[in-house]
Amino acid sequence: MRPVLLSLLLLPTLAGAAAPKAQEPFVFQGVERIVAVADVHGDVDALKEVLRLAGLIDAKDHWVGGKAHLVQTGDLPDRGDHTRDAFELLMRLETEARKAGGRVHPLLGNHELMNMRGDLRYVTPGEFASFADQSATPDGPGEPKGLHGHAAAYASDGRYGKWLRTHPAVIRINDTLFLHGGLAPTVPGTTLEEVNRWVWQDLTPGSAPGGGVDPQGPVWFRGYAIDDEAKWDAGLTQVLERFGARRMVMGHTPSKDGRLSVRFGGRVIVIDTGLSTHYGRHLAALELRGDRVTALYPEGRVPLLPTPKAAPAPRPEAKTGTK
Repeated sequence: MRPVLLSLLLLPTLAGAAAPKAQEPFVFQGVERIVAVADVHGDVDALKEVLRLAGLIDAKDHWVGGKAHLVQTGDLPDRGDHTRDAFELLMRLETEARKAGGRVHPLLGNHELMNMRGDLRYVTPGEFASFADQSATPDGPGEPKGLHGHAAAYASDGRYGKWLRTHPAVIRINDTLFLHGGLAPTVPGTTLEEVNRWVWQDLTPGSAPGGGVDPQGPVWFRGYAIDDEAKWDAGLTQVLERFGARRMVMGHTPSKDGRLSVRFGGRVIVIDTGLSTHYGRHLAALELRGDRVTALYPEGRVPLLPTPKAAPAPRPEAKTGTK
C-alpha cells in the first residue's frame, strides 16, 4: 500500500484519538483553594468584611485572592438596602479574579429567582429606591419609589437580570457541590447542566414549572439542613454518587448560633450563619484546601473536619543473609 494512501486511511482514527474529552460547563477541577460565602441579603458591608477576612479582597475592595475560587451561594437580594452594591461588587470581582487566574461564582438562590419573577415580598423601601435610575417610567401614586426601575433592572435585558441569567444554581468544584438549598433525591437529570436548565426554565415565560419554583428544587430544598439525618441519608448518598461528589455545601437555612454546621458525617456543610444585619451579622466563610475543611470567623480559623492522617512510611526491612 502506498504511504500517502495509508496516511489517509489513518486520519479518521488519529483525529478521533486526539479529540478532547467534553468538559461539563459547571464542573471545575484542580482548584487549590475554595472560599464559600452564603446569604448576603443586601448587606454589602458584611460581604466585604468577610471577603477581607478570607484574604480575597484588599482595603479598596479589589481582588487579591490569586487563583482561589470564591463561591457565593445565592440570596444577594432582599431584606437589605444595598443589594445593588453587592451585585456591582461581584460583577467587578468576577473580571478581576479571572485576570488573576481565579474565579468568582455567584450562584442563584431563591431570592434571585423571586425578584426576576416579580415576587417582591421581601424588597425593602431603600432597596427599591436604589434602582430608581434604571427606568424612565415614573412610579405611580402609592407605588414604592424605584418600583419601575427595579423591574427594569431584573428584566431579561436589564443590567442585573441579564447578568443573573448567565449564572447557574449548582456547580461542582473538585469533589464538592455548591448550591443554595440542596439537591434532593428527586432532582431530575444526571448532569449539572440538566439541573441548571431545570431551574432556568422558570425564567422563560410560558415554560412549565421547573426547579426555580419546585419546593424540592435546588434553591428551595431544606431537608439536609433541618430534618433528621436518617430521613435523607440514603437519598444523599445516591445524589452525591450521581453527580460525582463527596459533599454538598449550601446556604439558605440560617443557623441558630451563627456558626457553620456540619451534618451527615461531613457530607453536608450548611454555611448560612446569618451574615446580614437582618439576621444578626454573624460573619463567617468556609475554606476548602485539599482535605482541609475550615471555618473562617473574625476570631480565627476553626477546623470543621479531621484531616486524614498520612500513611506512615514503611519501615526499612531488616537485611538478612549469611556472614
